[in-house]
Amino acid sequence: ALLVMAWIGAQDGALQGWIQSHPGWAVLAAALIGVLPESGPHMLFVAGYAQGLLPLSALVASSVVQDGHGMLPLLAESRWEFVKVKAITFAAGLLAGYGLMAAGL
Repeated sequence: ALLVMAWIGAQDGALQGWIQSHPGWAVLAAALIGVLPESGPHMLFVAGYAQGLLPLSALVASSVVQDGHGMLPLLAESRWEFVKVKAITFAAGLLAGYGLMAAGL
């Protein structure tokens, strides 16, 4: 995750400019990546926000949807329950992210 952020930072700013001019896509990407039951991808959004590459709305969307490895036991027990929980957190993450984006954050 840190290597990807270093690569993005090493670009000439085109990607950063695109992200800042299209924050809605950043929020959606954060929520979609947050669905993965893994904690590593969340680091992209933490580091991106810390470096000023991503808006707060994308970080919040990722934080709400991402639950790290905590969902793996539920996935092993019931795939359907896993999908239901992830759908709820995905919707909540999008609501929080787009709400903050509408507020200018």
